[in-house]
Amino acid sequence: MHPDLVSELHAIKSRHWWYRGRRTVLSALISSHLQTIPSGPILDLGSGPGTNRDLLEPLAHPLFALDSEIEALRICQGGRYRAGTLADAVAVPFRERTFALVLAADILEHVGDDPTVAAEIFRILKPGGLAVVVVPAFNSLWGWQDQVSGHHRRYSPAAIRTRLTNSGLDVVRTTCMNTLLTLPIFAARKLLRLTNLAPRSENQILPDLLNPILYAIFAAETPVVCRWDIPFGTSVVCLARRPI
Repeated sequence: MHPDLVSELHAIKSRHWWYRGRRTVLSALISSHLQTIPSGPILDLGSGPGTNRDLLEPLAHPLFALDSEIEALRICQGGRYRAGTLADAVAVPFRERTFALVLAADILEHVGDDPTVAAEIFRILKPGGLAVVVVPAFNSLWGWQDQVSGHHRRYSPAAIRTRLTNSGLDVVRTTCMNTLLTLPIFAARKLLRLTNLAPRSENQILPDLLNPILYAIFAAETPVVCRWDIPFGTSVVCLARRPI
């Protein structure tokens, strides 16, 4: 991730509709699985500047961050993470069977060798531990944000499920999220391509006054996602366990 994007994410992570909405949906999805995970720490894999700290901290497990950007880790270590590790997700410097939960939110798409990242998640999870993997959905939604963020790919639900299964994990759930805003985002990205507009990131396009409205739309799908797997959206969430 470009250093400018690290600073931008840190500035907007508490108020931007996308990050708030994602935390709300993921919190609901994770909560029903917490009683069955082992004791032990949580790893925020590819933490960035702690955009998911408010999601993970209430889980009451020791919280660790790993990222390849030193500035992101400085922010995390000032924000209630126990420790930050400067490393790449393809070579995680932790022992096998260390973590009760690993969150990999929008990480695999940044890595050319995503099978190795999936294998590393399996390796560092404790038996019975939970992996929560979030990736951008569907190549048809490829847009400017994918380019500026350094993405290699987007995933279908079947593709990310296969990737994690091949690593040895048992997939528990696979669902899309941010469903209601999929068509507007698709249209906006088509418009950006047609007009050749190139903002530093899509986060700068919409005025702040729309954040509460867009967050409410995103968060409104929470009870649906908790009961059913949704086949389309802008992101895919896959929950998987390391077998006992």
